[in-house]
Amino acid sequence: MPVGDFHEQDRTGAPVWVRAGTRFGFDELVHFRGKGKVAFDEVAGSIDLILTGPHASGAIPRELEAFVAPDITERVQFDFSDHTTGAIGRRWAAIDERVVYIEFPHHRTMFDPNRPPPEDVEEALREFWRRREQQLTGEDVSFNGVDAVRPVSFGGVEFLRKPRDDAEWAALVGAITTVSNLNPYRDVRDALIESVVEAKCRRLSNVDLSRIGSSDLSSAMHLHVHCIHDTMNATIQDDGAVVRMRPPEIRLPSIVSLGNRGDARGEPRPPNNGEMLAARDVPTITGDALRSVQRALQIAFEVPQADLDSALALNRPYLGAFEVQHIARNLRRLESQAVVRHASGEGSLRVRMAAYQAEFLRELLLGPANTEIVSTPGVVWPEPDTAHVDGLARRLKNAYDILRRWSFDVPPTSEYAAPLYR
Repeated sequence: MPVGDFHEQDRTGAPVWVRAGTRFGFDELVHFRGKGKVAFDEVAGSIDLILTGPHASGAIPRELEAFVAPDITERVQFDFSDHTTGAIGRRWAAIDERVVYIEFPHHRTMFDPNRPPPEDVEEALREFWRRREQQLTGEDVSFNGVDAVRPVSFGGVEFLRKPRDDAEWAALVGAITTVSNLNPYRDVRDALIESVVEAKCRRLSNVDLSRIGSSDLSSAMHLHVHCIHDTMNATIQDDGAVVRMRPPEIRLPSIVSLGNRGDARGEPRPPNNGEMLAARDVPTITGDALRSVQRALQIAFEVPQADLDSALALNRPYLGAFEVQHIARNLRRLESQAVVRHASGEGSLRVRMAAYQAEFLRELLLGPANTEIVSTPGVVWPEPDTAHVDGLARRLKNAYDILRRWSFDVPPTSEYAAPLYR
């Protein structure tokens, strides 16, 4: 695979590392059209879509090398990540001036942004390994609450070995703490969202309502945060071939599953016993709005109505995990304040906000040629198919152009003249 500015690889097929001591900040984490030529402050007010890539990097911090299992290959490393989403996110942001993309720069074994941060790293790790030992005896265990730092993959591949004594425990926890201090992704992400909201409010208060087009006004009055993930419908074998099919009930649709913590229509899932909806299950975007995103994608990807559920599912098999829930809570707070008096003094305008998780089928993002590569035994991960990535990014941009033209409320496909936007 290509090695980036912060990465190094000792030999082909070996793990890809983040160079020791690499410190990340806004400039390293955030991607937008015109980056390096214009300051982000100049474009922030025009953003209506923030993409987050919490699992998009597969690179492991070099500080952890002493604890990384010796048989980890590049194939195994990137299979347990959403590495393929990174190329999509960066390309989408590069071709759409209304999109900004932020990427977590470390492998998901390290302070996974899609999990609540642990109060005590060592305590969580010790509990993880205790449960892992129970699992190996045949017990059915959950790692919920202790896997923000995850030393073993969902498929049971050991990424980090368990320390043998107190000195090694101190060394591992020290390395994890050092790496965490070099990676402010969560803080940068939350600050980025707030700065975009503030910039949109400033722009909206001064917009010339007599001259702005409906699509531009719709964009000015909306903000989505799209947490981009991917999953393959097969898991990896010992020989590196990703061909062991998942059970049907947890397979992805042929394009993407959109999650908002709701049901198959994106509506709330209250319990049947009369209790209130749990805070974690408050939809991150309304059902109507999520179905509108679904319809825009249906048009952009030319999905027949009969194939809608098998191609573009809602909340199946994933509802949306910690990051999208956290962001949605912040957006609800920000939306209540994102009301501005128009400069004309004749009224006020509001920015509507929402978030959702998008779990793409990895085979779709890889493309046929690269899917074939990872389906055969080996140790390397293929380089992105740039033409395929560009084609997907343009379809995704088209979906959001459709949303903008319809004021983020796309009518049912049967009422839509599809050729208009192709």
